[in-house]
Amino acid sequence: MNEKGVSEKELFDELCSFSNADTNFKKVFSSMCTIPHPIAVAAQQQFSLSNIGDPGLFAGTCRMETEVIRMSASMLNHPDPKSAVGHMTSGGTESNIEAVLHMKNRFLNSISDAENTVENATENKLNNNNNRVNQSKPNLILPKTSHFSFEKIANLLDIDLKKADIDSNFKVIPESVESLIDENTIGLIGIAGNTEFGFCDPIDALSEIALRHELPLHVDAAFGGFVYPFLPESDSTETGDGNENKSKSKKVKFAFDLPGVTSVSIDPHKMGRSVIPGGILIFKNESVIGSSLDKIKVRTPYLTSKYQSTLTGTRPGSSVAATYAVMKHLGAEGYRKNVAYCMELTNHFQNELKKIDLQPYIKPKINIITVSVGDGKNKAADQEKTEKIRAQLLEKYGWNVSATKTVPALRFVLMPHVTKEDITTMLSDLKELLNA
Repeated sequence: MNEKGVSEKELFDELCSFSNADTNFKKVFSSMCTIPHPIAVAAQQQFSLSNIGDPGLFAGTCRMETEVIRMSASMLNHPDPKSAVGHMTSGGTESNIEAVLHMKNRFLNSISDAENTVENATENKLNNNNNRVNQSKPNLILPKTSHFSFEKIANLLDIDLKKADIDSNFKVIPESVESLIDENTIGLIGIAGNTEFGFCDPIDALSEIALRHELPLHVDAAFGGFVYPFLPESDSTETGDGNENKSKSKKVKFAFDLPGVTSVSIDPHKMGRSVIPGGILIFKNESVIGSSLDKIKVRTPYLTSKYQSTLTGTRPGSSVAATYAVMKHLGAEGYRKNVAYCMELTNHFQNELKKIDLQPYIKPKINIITVSVGDGKNKAADQEKTEKIRAQLLEKYGWNVSATKTVPALRFVLMPHVTKEDITTMLSDLKELLNA
């Protein structure tokens, strides 16, 4: 640190240089985040001093968070939104950590209760019980397409991950999930809008399995949470030729209208058009958390609240205000328009692909498209070519795209900052690289 501070002009000149070194969203096809809505930015600035971790000092922000949870629960088809409990987080990773932490705590509490129940039984029975539950670590069952945050969770919480098989549409196979359940399983994970392909697992089937085995089911809807509720009943994305598919498709069920779903995470800083960081974690009701809360609930003698039970202490009220503002401003109608625009981009992308003799690796359900640029004969060779093309798109033309790990393919996320002109130009550049 300098002894004397620099002038405001000198400082902001330096800040501009840093800002210019960041990537402009204009040429970004790889991110699930986007340029936030101006309303969200304005609200963020207005509440830049607010700390939702000290709710007594920031009572207004606290009320906004309560309303955000109620609106989100309603959006997720909760039968009684007022009974839902939850809070805002930094995003999907934090939300998933906390959801699984409560699963593990509930599991350990149930073991403790079982041990207390048999304490008066014979020594032999007690030993048998201990051997049964302690022979391996608690485990979590999730799809092979799950987000990398669960790898962090396994390390943080000292649990095993048991990854269920996926089908040809990259959705988890319910029978595989059920076959992995044992006495050390703490819960199940389903994904609504997986990171690579945007597909939604059969959450209805997972819900039935969860109920049958009396296990909690957490749905990671970080991306799909602000997409699936606003898709039209008539699905025109299946044809890929710009022609509307007149057959009616049912709304995707993935949240609290399924009785086995106990918690859902959604990210307003993605398709919700809010600012970064912004995640939301919602539990069906207080009983879902139960006594687990006592394990992370701590006294807070220096704050205006007596207790704190969130993973993080200081939480930016500015993110709460931004999310509240954009949800209230857009409403369901605004989010339907937002999703409709992204799906229009998705159809345009598929039509433009045809012009350069390419097609999606698999037909998209939402605004994520994967494209194979290999010949399909050798996976390793296709992966190498995919990474080469990806690097060249960035180095030669400045386009930021990503690649999938499950199959060798380029991955494009069509967010609200993307335009049809961007798509046409980028695909023209892709064609030039492929023909070189």
